[in-house]
Amino acid sequence: MLKLYWKRWVVLFITLVSSFIIGIRTSTGFFHLLFWFLSALITISWAWILIEYFSVRLHVKRKTLKQVTEDDELEVEAFIRNSSFLPILSLALEDYLPCAAEEERKKMLFIDHLGGGFSKNLEYRCLCPLRGKYRLGPFKVYYFDPLGLFFLKRVFKEYSELYVYPATFPIRKLPEMVKGVLPWFGIQTSRFSGDEDEFFGVREYRQGDPIKKIHWMTTARKMMLIVKQFQRQSYYRVTLLFNLEKNKNFGTGKHKVAEYMIKIAASLAKYLLQQNISFEVVASSGEMVYFPFNKGPEHYDSFMKFLAMVKAESTITLADIFEERSRYIPNNSNLILIMLDKDWGYMTRILELMERDIDIIPVLLISSTFLQSFDHQEVSTDINIKLSQNWALKPILITCRASLEDAFSLQIK
Repeated sequence: MLKLYWKRWVVLFITLVSSFIIGIRTSTGFFHLLFWFLSALITISWAWILIEYFSVRLHVKRKTLKQVTEDDELEVEAFIRNSSFLPILSLALEDYLPCAAEEERKKMLFIDHLGGGFSKNLEYRCLCPLRGKYRLGPFKVYYFDPLGLFFLKRVFKEYSELYVYPATFPIRKLPEMVKGVLPWFGIQTSRFSGDEDEFFGVREYRQGDPIKKIHWMTTARKMMLIVKQFQRQSYYRVTLLFNLEKNKNFGTGKHKVAEYMIKIAASLAKYLLQQNISFEVVASSGEMVYFPFNKGPEHYDSFMKFLAMVKAESTITLADIFEERSRYIPNNSNLILIMLDKDWGYMTRILELMERDIDIIPVLLISSTFLQSFDHQEVSTDINIKLSQNWALKPILITCRASLEDAFSLQIK
């Protein structure tokens, strides 16, 4: 705001001083009149602002979402109320949005008139280009005089917490996961339990619904047939494992290895949530991070909040993680391993898990494509052949700037 007003103040000051000096030296009435006119104008303007500043009571609140996805627009609604009897003829509301691009973080909204006892809702939005945890605010209110010569600023410490989740891409299919723990020992059952596993809610009766599912109390209350609805439960278990290594975070901007790993991990978690599959997370980002087996929206949100804030600061290798955590990966389960091709040397250690009936799905990022331009298709084919021959594995290959959605849909048959 100072950038907009300092030139006005300089011109006004020079005019005021010049009219005073010329009026004293020449005794010209015009310059005397100009000096006293400007002095009165300044006095009245400041008196006006000070009365508004100290007499008017404003209340400012912000309403917005608590989480959005990377590259989405955040919609914000600000509420400002004048709870005093004096009106405000001119003011501006500034909100600080650190989630926006640098040049758009200060959102300024001008209000021509706000009467006593009245309120106003203001809506604005911004694009959130980068994942992270942000603190929106504070509000700043600028009081102006009627001529727009001066202003006073008041800060309202109204803050809102916002998580910008990493962007995800649709995963239509993964290699079949058939490993998991059955819920009851000694009972033959499928990997999915029967209809009556977890109570989900009620709905209207449909032709063909069994009589035993009718919810009689709700039926009597609504005077129509209502049946109980159950959710089928999956007992598959998946471990997501990745290492955000600081020294191997090749690439620039959003095309860094860590950003790709985070986006892949977020998309896999979303896919597992949609498939109702329990998953745990083992990761390193400067410290070891562990999310125990669970599923559902709360588990997914906790993991996404971690991904929103995490940075590539790990100083240990993939071998160190396996040395510490591999024995805790449950037998008869699935392991999705997000790794760099530079970590091939650890594959012998990783493949020992197959002896414990653990299915391994490697997601392999080709590091050379993050460093310079290559024929991505040729590099992918070469690595695929080598892995298939040496370890009988068919990895999901990821190259820089290639479509992640295609990588998961084309290579999985």
